[in-house]
Amino acid sequence: MQSACRKVAAVTGGAAVAAVVYSSCRPLRCHEGAAGFVQLDKLWATIQERKAEGDSSKSWTARLLKAGPEKCAQKVGEEATEVAIEAACRRHEGVVKESADLLFHLFVLWASMGVEPREVLAELARREGLSGVVEKAARPKS
Repeated sequence: MQSACRKVAAVTGGAAVAAVVYSSCRPLRCHEGAAGFVQLDKLWATIQERKAEGDSSKSWTARLLKAGPEKCAQKVGEEATEVAIEAACRRHEGVVKESADLLFHLFVLWASMGVEPREVLAELARREGLSGVVEKAARPKS
């Protein structure tokens, strides 16, 4: 391990690819290791392939995309509810599995709406360092 902290992040056409090197005294972060943002990039690329192919007879992703944003949004809601239920029941494995489903369906929803992951990441970057209370108060009232 190097003693200096160095962060290199490149936003691709898909999700973010981040490589982080920390000193040995720093804990691992959620995106470090083999199953990090690279996995999300692969997922995004697969969803884009299924969208381009459009064969709903062979692909669940293509089937969801063909059904439109409303169906994709419904699936996101279902999966978010399942994550919440698993968390309320304190079932670690259930939260892990349902969270994977939620991320998948969220990516499919983004694809159905033409939202690029880099747009969401840019919004997160914009909010970085802002108090959640201040940020929420600054939102337009609808």
